[in-house]
Order: sequence, then structure tokens, then C-alpha cells
Amino acid sequence: MDLQRKLAILADAAKYDASCASSGTTRRDSTRGGLGSTEGSGICHSYAPDGRCISLLKILLTNHCQYDCLYCVNRASSNVPRARLRVEEVVQLTLDFYRRNCIEGLFLSSGIVRSPDYTMEQLVEVARSLREDHGFRGYIHLKTIPDASEELLARAGRHADRLSINIEMPTPAGLQALAPQKDDAAIRRSMARTRLLIDETRAASPRVQP
Repeated sequence: MDLQRKLAILADAAKYDASCASSGTTRRDSTRGGLGSTEGSGICHSYAPDGRCISLLKILLTNHCQYDCLYCVNRASSNVPRARLRVEEVVQLTLDFYRRNCIEGLFLSSGIVRSPDYTMEQLVEVARSLREDHGFRGYIHLKTIPDASEELLARAGRHADRLSINIEMPTPAGLQALAPQKDDAAIRRSMARTRLLIDETRAASPRVQP
């Protein structure tokens, strides 16, 4: 499968993933004339900590997933086109779009393949390569994988500007009904570990007070 087709599939697959993007508008597009669209995928708008609105390349590493959550378009039983990007392909896409002044950063999530740790390691490697191999100074938002190891979360935090995790469902009963392969306790553990790492980092590097 060529890269353009992969990008089309994985940008479309990512459009339902929460990214702190602007929302709440009506559906409009320019297929019958005019300019702009509120329905497109691939590049989304989010907000930096200082309040700036920034454009992000919003894609999945893969929409293959071992889970069969009933609410997810990318669930294992869903009849959708599947694709998977290599780490170096995501890195190059990000750099190419950035150099063309199309984006200011990357939002990256993924379906879960092999294991939570394997998937999280792939996401972290994208961010690491951008920062260390290419000197990328743009914005990076990584969607963390529930039940990934604390060490991988710490590595993600060293390279990403923002980490987030999907709560999936508001109640354990709802999660059990619609995503029985997922564990409410594991999601809560991941959230707690991320919170702890953030607090530890802030304590170790306090901001200078005016």
C-alpha cells in the first residue's frame, strides 16, 4: 500500500479521537462550492498551553486493533480499510508537512497491536526520533496506551508536550458492557501514573517565581 493511501486511511481513522480540538459546529464542506470544511480529517486545530491555536497532523500509527470495543469504528470486527505506518514514515510525514508550513505539530494515537507496551513503544519512538534525530521543536501530543509501563510513560513525557489517555466510558458497568476486554482498573492506574509523573517532574523543575 502506498504512503498516500495509508495517510488517507489513518487520518480518517483518527478523526474521532479526542485531541482537545475545537468542536461544536455544524457540518459544512465545500464540495458544492465555496471554501473550507468543518468535516475534514488529517489536520486538526488544538490549543497550546499559552492559548495559541495550532494546526496538528492528526493520525493513527495503525487502525489495526486487538480489541473489539462496540463504540469504536476501528474495533477488530469492523469492516474498514486497515493500514499501518512505520515509525520512520510518521516522522517523515510530520517533517514534510511542517516544512511546507501546513502544521505546527503532531497528534499521534494508535490502535493496540501485540501488546500495550509494544504499541506505546512505537509511539514513543516517533516522538524520540523527531526530537533527537531531527531536532524537531514543534508541538507533539501523544495518546498514551492504557496499561503501558511506567517507564514508557516517563519516556513519552520527556519528548511530548502533552500526554492524554482515553477514559473510554464514564462507568465501569458501561465499559464492561461495551468493551469487556478492557479493564477499568488498568485505565485508572495509567491515569494515576501519568499524574504522578507530571507532579514529580514539576517538583524536580520548579518554575522561577517572579
